Amino acid sequence: MNYSYIIHTPERNITVMENVDPFVKSGDMTVEKDGFTFRVTSEIKNGYTVTEITVSSEDEKEAYLSLYGEGDADLVSFSGLRTHERIFRQSPHDVTRYHFKMQRGAIPMVTAILDDYTALFVSDNPSYFDNATTQHINPEEHYFYLSSGDKGGAPNHPKSDHFDPIFHKIDKDHPHTFRFVAFKSHSKTLKPIRRDVFRMIEKVWGTGSDSHYRAMCFASNYMHIRKNETGRSDKWIVAGIEYANTQYFRDSFYQTMIMDEYMQEQSYRALDYEFTEAENPMVYLIWSYRILKNGKEFNKKRADQAFKTVIECMDKFTADGGYYPNCREDGSFRNWFDICCYELDDIDAYNQGLLVCALEAAKRLGYDIGNRKEKALARYKSLFNGEYIPMSEKKQFLALDVTVGEVLYYMLFDELFIPDEMVEKTYRRICDSEAKTPYGLKIVSAPDGTYLPVEAFGLNGYVHEGFDTIETGRYANGGSYHVYEMLFHIASYLHGIPDAEKNMTERLMIDLNFDGATHEYMHTVLGKGVKANQGWNASIYAIWDELIKRGRATDAFFKAADAKMETIEGDD
Repeated sequence: MNYSYIIHTPERNITVMENVDPFVKSGDMTVEKDGFTFRVTSEIKNGYTVTEITVSSEDEKEAYLSLYGEGDADLVSFSGLRTHERIFRQSPHDVTRYHFKMQRGAIPMVTAILDDYTALFVSDNPSYFDNATTQHINPEEHYFYLSSGDKGGAPNHPKSDHFDPIFHKIDKDHPHTFRFVAFKSHSKTLKPIRRDVFRMIEKVWGTGSDSHYRAMCFASNYMHIRKNETGRSDKWIVAGIEYANTQYFRDSFYQTMIMDEYMQEQSYRALDYEFTEAENPMVYLIWSYRILKNGKEFNKKRADQAFKTVIECMDKFTADGGYYPNCREDGSFRNWFDICCYELDDIDAYNQGLLVCALEAAKRLGYDIGNRKEKALARYKSLFNGEYIPMSEKKQFLALDVTVGEVLYYMLFDELFIPDEMVEKTYRRICDSEAKTPYGLKIVSAPDGTYLPVEAFGLNGYVHEGFDTIETGRYANGGSYHVYEMLFHIASYLHGIPDAEKNMTERLMIDLNFDGATHEYMHTVLGKGVKANQGWNASIYAIWDELIKRGRATDAFFKAADAKMETIEGDD
C-alpha cells in the first residue's frame, strides 16, 4: 500500500505528502503548498502511532483532510469486508431524526488486509471534527480515504438520504486538525480486527488498561461522542450509530459510567430541557446525586422540576406510594419498554424500584421527601406475588428489569432494599424456566417462561402499531436485552445467588460469539445480535469493576471475558 496526506477543497484535492509511512514516528514537519500551511506531527503512544495533521491559511478557505491509501488489499470497515464503493459516516447531522438512511460505521476506521500483515487506521472520535468523519472505501479501484470531512454523496446506496459536502472553515487563527492512529496486526477476520481496534482506542484515548473487555466497553462509547449540535453542551454521547446525532436520556445515564468526569458532566448538562415523561424525572434525580457525589454541582433548576414531577406522579391517584408515570393516552411510553401499554393506574416493578432509589437521591440532594420512601418501598414489596416479582401489578409476567433500581441503589448508597427471598424466588423462576434460551433470557415472558402473544403487550384490545413488524424473539417481543439481563444477574449476585456470576459470564459470551461485540439485544429465535456497540452495555463493566473495588466481587468475570476476546476468531 502507498499512503498520502491530502487537503480537500470544494474545487480539488491537493496531495501534500506522498509515500508517507504512517506507522513510524515522523517528528514535526511543515509544508507550504497552494496557499495552505500543512503541519504533521506524530508520536508513539503505548506502541501505536498517533498522527496529527493541521492545515491553516492566511486567507479564509474551506478544507478537510485525509489519509489516502492505495494498493492491492482487502478493505474492511467496522461492519465488515467491502466489495463495492461506499462512503461510511458517523453522523447524519440531524438531531431530530430517529429513522435515517446512511451507510454508517460505529467506529471511523479502515482496515487493509495484506499478505504479510493487516494495516489498521482509526480516526479520533467525531466530536473533534464537527461530526464529519467519513471513510470513503473503493475496493474496485483499490483505494480508501480516512477523512475529517465530506464531499457528499452515497455511491452504491440509491436509497440513501441526501448528504451535502462538509468542509471546515479555516484561516490563520482557526486551523483545522485531523487526528488518526495507524498500527499493524496479524488479524485477518472481522472479530479479531474489532478486538484490536477496541484495544488501541483504550490504550491511546482511554486509561491504558490491558483488559480487552474494558477496551470494548470504553471504545464503543468513546466513538459515540459527538459535538452537541443543539448547543446545550459542548459534547454529548449517542446511544449507538443507529441513533443519528441525538443523546438519549436513559442510555447516556448508563453510558457515562465508563467515561471520564468531563464527559459525565457534559452529558448531564445536555439534559437541560423538559423531561416529564416515563422514568426520566427519577433518573434525573439519581444522576444529579451521582454528579454531586463526584464533587460537581447539579442543575438545581432541572432537579427541582424532576422532583416536582416525581411527587405529582406519586400523588396522581391514591398517593399510596406507587409511581404512576406520565405517558401517552394509550398507556405506552411509560418506561424504557416504550411500545408496551399499561393501564394508567398500574404499578410496574421497574419504575417502582427506581422510585425508591430516586427518593433517597432526592433526600440527599436536600429535598424533603417525608415518609414517601417508606411508602414507595412498601408498595414495591407488595408487588411480590409469593412466587416472583412480576412485570407489573396487572401484568403478571416474568421480566428482567424488576431489579434495576436495586443495583443503582447499591451503587450509590452501598445498601440493598429488596429482601433476599424475593430476589431468589424471582431469579429461580426465570432462570429455571423456558425464559432461558440459547441466546439469553427473554426480556419479558409468560409466567411459565414461554413467549407472550403480542396482545399481552397491549391494553383493552389495543396493541401499539410498533409490534406490527416485530416477530417473536425480536426486540421487546421476547428478545434478550444485554444490559437488563446483566443487571438482573448483578442484582441476584448481590443477594448471594450462587449461579448469577456464571450466568452473567455465559450471557456475555453469547454476544462475543456472534460478532465480537455486545448488542442492544439478541434475537432469541434467530440468534442474531442487533445494534452492535450499543453504548449502555458498558455500564456492566463499570458496575462490576466498582464491586471488585468494594470487595464484593472477584475479577473472575473479567478474566473470562478477556480470555474469550484474546482467542476470538472468525467473522460469523
